[in-house]
Amino acid sequence: MRTFFAIAAVLLTIACKPPKEAEAPAAETGGETINYVDEVAALPQQARDAVFFRAIRDAGLPCQRIIESRQMPDAAPPAAAWRAQCEDKAYHLIQIQPNGSAIVASRTNP
Repeated sequence: MRTFFAIAAVLLTIACKPPKEAEAPAAETGGETINYVDEVAALPQQARDAVFFRAIRDAGLPCQRIIESRQMPDAAPPAAAWRAQCEDKAYHLIQIQPNGSAIVASRTNP
């Protein structure tokens, strides 16, 4: 009978402890931060258009192909902005932030 109570006490003790949460390992930054504005600006035209295409599509906007893009000179630092035109003649303003996020603004058709 004592064995039963001893086993029950051990099982209750184990059951009452919360499980340990797995901790994700910290990302190694190496002290360097990447400025994605400079990274995007340094890309060749075709690769940069692919970045813009992905940003436009991720924003839920229709676009099958970027036919023209150019950097806008008056973007507020530290971000940079480009104007991209899709094959349907729609223009989109893509602002790249230093952390890599892209903000897409588009004209709406009436």
